[in-house]
Amino acid sequence: MSAAALPIDEESRLTRLRELAVLDTDAEPLFDALTEAAAAITGQPIALISLIDAGRQWFKSSIGLPGVRQTSRESAFCAHTILGSELLEVADARIDPRFGDSPLVSGTPNIVFYAGAPIVLSDGSCMGSLCVMGREPGTLNEIQQRTLKALARAAAEALELRQQALENHLTLECEAETLRRQLEEGRTLEQELRHKKAFLKRTDRLAGVGGWELDLTNNTIIWSDETCRIHEVPIGYQPSLEEALEFYAPEGRPIIKEAVKKAIVSGEDWDLQLPLVTAKGRKIWVRAVGAVEYDDEGRPRCVGGALQDVTLRKRVIAALEASDRRYRKLFQYSLGLICTHDHEGVLLSINPAAAKSLGYSIGEMIGRPLTDFMRPELRGKFQAYLLRVMRNDSDAGMLELIAKDGSEHIWQYHNVLDDEGDDPYVLGHAQDVTERQQHERKLHEWSMRDTLTGCYNRRYLAELTASHGDEHWGCIVIDLDHFKQVNDTYGHQRGDEVLIGMARFLSSHVRPQDAVIRLGGDEFLVLLREAEGGLTANVVARIDADRAAAPIAFTLGSATLDQEMSLEAGLAAADRRLYQAREGRPRHGRQERGR
Repeated sequence: MSAAALPIDEESRLTRLRELAVLDTDAEPLFDALTEAAAAITGQPIALISLIDAGRQWFKSSIGLPGVRQTSRESAFCAHTILGSELLEVADARIDPRFGDSPLVSGTPNIVFYAGAPIVLSDGSCMGSLCVMGREPGTLNEIQQRTLKALARAAAEALELRQQALENHLTLECEAETLRRQLEEGRTLEQELRHKKAFLKRTDRLAGVGGWELDLTNNTIIWSDETCRIHEVPIGYQPSLEEALEFYAPEGRPIIKEAVKKAIVSGEDWDLQLPLVTAKGRKIWVRAVGAVEYDDEGRPRCVGGALQDVTLRKRVIAALEASDRRYRKLFQYSLGLICTHDHEGVLLSINPAAAKSLGYSIGEMIGRPLTDFMRPELRGKFQAYLLRVMRNDSDAGMLELIAKDGSEHIWQYHNVLDDEGDDPYVLGHAQDVTERQQHERKLHEWSMRDTLTGCYNRRYLAELTASHGDEHWGCIVIDLDHFKQVNDTYGHQRGDEVLIGMARFLSSHVRPQDAVIRLGGDEFLVLLREAEGGLTANVVARIDADRAAAPIAFTLGSATLDQEMSLEAGLAAADRRLYQAREGRPRHGRQERGR
């Protein structure tokens, strides 16, 4: 059977097919009704709505082929139908040179008669066909032909209406989600407004700031609610001046008394932190702020101020001091890299363990730029790191340093910028991950290799495809001839030996920078880097000339990528040429590729 040629608009046709979002979906009554009508009007036992994908024909609706949802495109009658705009009719496929040796004709389901009308969308893209098939020779009359074409047009319109319905459904879902968010935001705003007063009151209390006032004319004191809470007395409590001063711890009373006296005499304000004992005997620290207010004649009228519980702050300060001591110990004894450097990368400090791991003393490293300990080709990347950390206030990544003995150390760092002082600096912390990186590299290398032949595998090809840039590639696809017969006749051990030998044969004809890839089974791929000036053709010629040294006969196809061609397109082109080369051979003894 001769496979159908590809339509000239194959790439855009496949894109349009994907946009329909119909492949591999469940059966739908509308499409089943169309195939049932086609079978009824033509009297044929099989009717299909067949959509032609890149390597298969998939049935949106199937009458007469229970359990069958798809076949290969290579054997598809409908792959020929989409090449034209008219109905394709095959009266007897057994004698038709295009289909006579098709497995669909010679085996189940034993197709003899075929008639298919192309399913053409409104933009002219042909997605497949609505076809009928039978197991006896036949033809359609004019009415049957017109009806089959009309049903194909209806199938095209149904596909487009289905796509539009899906898009409308998604739009409605988006609009519903937007409305839901707006309603939720409205409820949240309403709730925020309802609780605003309560929030402000809680904030005042949580701040722990109370007010007080001493009337100098009668020595009476007024405390705010929060001042009462701080002293742990009932709300509205009004102490005498002496009683108020007695709440301060013995060591703090002389200080607060002197501050009040000085304020009255000289008008000097105060801002003190003093120990205080509450009415319940709890020892706390308070910040006491006070100032004198004067009457119209310039005489002191009252003393007022604020009181804040700063016990937690004092604890935090004490904790920070302890933390600073712990940090100094951590810096001194940490096994990781801890350092500081300025905005130019000059080391200001480094912990002893890190210096020792690099084979230097601290004195040998302080005052030198980190680039002195890097390979020259990495210094540009370090300058980019300095720009990032200055712009973003932090940066994380990998840093490679060279030890005094020339060995390479890889550090995983997370550095932050401290710019609160006059001279900003970067605080760096890193862990030596050299062994882990080497292990990961080895694992990655193993995952890229075929365990039998040692060639690269499809995982390597996938990574190469994802990172393919403007480089000119040469692609040579190689398929072993009659490899299955080797396995069947001599066993799989001999088959493995042939595969290993073929890998060596191909590797001997390429440069070290090129790649030999085992695609799977009996298929290999050679990728040539910087394949300009006829390099691909030269390599193909050398391989052809040395065929006698190969462990098995083979067929190959090649292509050279230009800057406009993707790696996938280049592989496809090479694969087509291989297929054409195989098709051009005499049929005797030829084995199907099974691609």
